[in-house]
Amino acid sequence: MKSTWRYFRLFVAFFSLPLILSEAGGEEIRTWTDSQGRTVEASYEGIVGKQVNLKLGNGNLIPFPIGKLSPADQDWLREKWNSSPVAIASRIDQFVMQGLQSSGRQPNPKTRDSQFVRRAYLDITGAIPTYDQATSFLESTDPDKRRKLIDELLASEEYVSHTFNWYADQLRVISKLRDFAIYENYIAWIKESIAEDLPWDEFIQRLIVAEGTVMDDPAAGWYLRDYGMPLNNFSSMISTFLGTEITCAQCHDHPFEDWTQMDYYQLAAFLGQKRDHYANPEFNKEFTETRDRIEEEIRTLQNESEGFYSNAVRLIMSFNRWKINDDTSRALALPDDYKYEDAEPGEEVSALTIFGEDISPGDAESPRKAFAQWLTSSENPRFSVNIANRVWDWTFGLPLHNPVDNLSNLKKAQNPELLEYLGEALEDLDFSLKELRRAIYYSEAWQREASLEGATESEIGRNEYPFPGPLLRRMTAEQLWDSYMTLLISDPYDIRRDVADDLNDSLTMNLSDLDGKTAWDKMEAASNLIRKTVGGHAPSLDIITDDQKGLGYRENGDLLRSYSTYFVRASEIRQPAGDRHFLRSWGQADREASDNGSTEGSVPQILHMLNGSLTHFLAKEDSMIFKKAGSQRATGDKLDQIYLSILSRPPEGNEKAIC
Repeated sequence: MKSTWRYFRLFVAFFSLPLILSEAGGEEIRTWTDSQGRTVEASYEGIVGKQVNLKLGNGNLIPFPIGKLSPADQDWLREKWNSSPVAIASRIDQFVMQGLQSSGRQPNPKTRDSQFVRRAYLDITGAIPTYDQATSFLESTDPDKRRKLIDELLASEEYVSHTFNWYADQLRVISKLRDFAIYENYIAWIKESIAEDLPWDEFIQRLIVAEGTVMDDPAAGWYLRDYGMPLNNFSSMISTFLGTEITCAQCHDHPFEDWTQMDYYQLAAFLGQKRDHYANPEFNKEFTETRDRIEEEIRTLQNESEGFYSNAVRLIMSFNRWKINDDTSRALALPDDYKYEDAEPGEEVSALTIFGEDISPGDAESPRKAFAQWLTSSENPRFSVNIANRVWDWTFGLPLHNPVDNLSNLKKAQNPELLEYLGEALEDLDFSLKELRRAIYYSEAWQREASLEGATESEIGRNEYPFPGPLLRRMTAEQLWDSYMTLLISDPYDIRRDVADDLNDSLTMNLSDLDGKTAWDKMEAASNLIRKTVGGHAPSLDIITDDQKGLGYRENGDLLRSYSTYFVRASEIRQPAGDRHFLRSWGQADREASDNGSTEGSVPQILHMLNGSLTHFLAKEDSMIFKKAGSQRATGDKLDQIYLSILSRPPEGNEKAIC
């Protein structure tokens, strides 16, 4: 009786408070009804034990027993709970345990706090924690500190930086291709999409239906990356976004899969109207006349030779012709050497899907939009599981289905039930890769100690690894570089790549009112910006001065660079870094193929560690680790500081004595 009266008074208290009917927290305010029909307006803020947290419009958080809610609200909560990261993490653990039991393996022990904090920072932010971050976590007695740290890191700017590196590898992102083909606007948009947690299906749709130049629509960078090679781009799209390798079928029937050459061209026909540049007789005539007039005006103004200015102006003007558009008069045709009996060489191909939902090019405003809807549809059997498989690979060091680009038989995955569930969970999470990663990080499976022995070649080849814990892996080039930055400077994220807006201004030209002086000024601005930033590795034009040579410093006294190497996060450097850069020596992808980075060892890597500038800079008084360790008086305290700064733990056993 007392309990009933207490909850009745709780609802009376609800109604006595002023309610502000607006968004509160992460959920919209909705009407809640208790078992006796009384209602209140509040937002859902999670479940703790057998109570749901309800937030009023004024911000007050009230825990309420789930059993006291109406049956309809309990059903709503049950559905909400099933798609929450906590519930998904629980289901992940169930599937992993089933796999371990069927293989006769035991799960690895739970990570110690020192192991967890280092892994969390490396996996989520791409760099080791600082001394202060590590000690703060290790000294905390909060029983929920692991989950809170995961949430904190997923909300950080460093999360965006590290996630961009992964996106860039999947999408083969580069800063510059072919003279004035610059993709900085595309790069900036990808980072913004990650920061906004743009759902993966919407992100991919934006790539497929992009229109215009990369200045008009940054997503156009996906197609322009393979300018003049539409079928290469298409093959990469199917491999990366659907985990389906059909490249062989471009030239002949696939020798190992069911795809025929006709299948390949029928699917590619959805993109058959797409053009990478804008051209028609009227535009070509206007462009040529404008270009000739501009070149003559520049020669008159500058009184210089024709060749020098002609080449530069033509490049920058041509950049404005590289725009994605559809030409309805075009259609994809079979190659001239087509040799099968179902069609003739050079014959136009009708668009047709190869699996999943049957669609027609007329099912949407354009064939490309119809294709985008098919590719990202929940009816497509490979879209969700493909990206879920790649995220699992990223977080555990091995995919559930190997190889990731050929999901030929999902039943032969390491844990087919888990892979299928992750695809469904991603759909329930509205394709939020951040929330899927949150669920994985919450899981006991991810928080177990790494498997030191790893997976055998047989287990990998047969997809038989049961995941007793994540695999022990070497840090990627980006993780290693960004971890160096953590030890070297106080704020590695202080300087961002800031090139896109200035490039847009200098590269965009309106042919209808363009004159020679404007074209010349824009060309000089673009050339200067590209030479110093994209070409010279600087993340921003603002940090470059004519008299800076060798070692540079930030305004706060931090090291800025060593000659041409700028000390900023890997995501803020030219994509990919130059051939001689630390990142490339340590295996950063060249972005010629999707996800082709390397963690293999090499002699140049050893030389970088022994003689490279970064190692020397760590021992200089300017470096953060030197400042931190130097602030300690006793040698033992200095060693503690160094160990905690690098390994997130104090020395163990005889390590201190050895040092």
